[in-house]
Amino acid sequence: MTDPHAVGVDIGGTKASAVRTAADGAVVARARAATPADDVPALLDAVLDVARAVLEPSVAAIGVGAAGLVEAATGRVRYAPNIAWREVDLVAAVELLGVPVVVDNDCTMAAIGEHRIGAGKGHDDLLYVGVGTGIGGGIVSGGRVQRGAHGFAGEIGHIVVEPDGVRCGCGARGCWETVASGSAISRLGRERLAPTADGPAVVAAALRGEEVAREILAEVGTRLGTGIAGLVNVLDPELVIVGGGAAAGAGDLLLEPARGAFAATVEGGGHRPQVPLVSAALGDEGAAIGAALRALEGVA
Repeated sequence: MTDPHAVGVDIGGTKASAVRTAADGAVVARARAATPADDVPALLDAVLDVARAVLEPSVAAIGVGAAGLVEAATGRVRYAPNIAWREVDLVAAVELLGVPVVVDNDCTMAAIGEHRIGAGKGHDDLLYVGVGTGIGGGIVSGGRVQRGAHGFAGEIGHIVVEPDGVRCGCGARGCWETVASGSAISRLGRERLAPTADGPAVVAAALRGEEVAREILAEVGTRLGTGIAGLVNVLDPELVIVGGGAAAGAGDLLLEPARGAFAATVEGGGHRPQVPLVSAALGDEGAAIGAALRALEGVA
């Protein structure tokens, strides 16, 4: 009998991606579809579509990574700041496909993937920072994923760093993700480059060597690194893994300024073991792959 496969789905505000993996996390099929962040029925349809596209009889379970507050005991998405999730029973919606389903936070799923087969393999204490539309986090401590009392641990993007700053998708002002995410890159691009310049356009301009675009990525990277330093002060991980679509696109144009700011602001930088800031090995598929691996836990 062959080992069971699993489907992992990563739901974002602009796209839903699905992978089918073998038991070792190797990807054997992929699908992707655009998603409307403000239309939950259409978003659920897109999720079912991409899952069906990679589903086959070898699939024993489906894992779903969703941004926001995902209740650990039920997989219910209670709230999300950048997607219109409000008390959505995502497990029941995806179980229509006839396969057991597990739902968790997207960055928690990414942390699982990176810990088991990615950049965090062999490390028992790590922080995953997902930089996309917003910022999310996944925490592994003592070799175990940390979800907190309700499953809501890791919402690092909503630490307020500028109380009178930009309004965040969560409703507060000056959350970390308003200054250090893909949304921040897009906002600064519109302000400093062109009214239509979004994050990918800023990155493309920076890769062409345009100075203003590079300055934007350096500014956002610096804010990213400063925030990571504070989290390292609290969590004391062995390493920090930076993933997500914005981080993958910008690469070292974002990460090098982040590393510099981190080194300059972490407590006792000259008196503590080095904490590397590394790129996610699984790229922007980390959450989907981690979700597939997590799903197989219940059927192994």
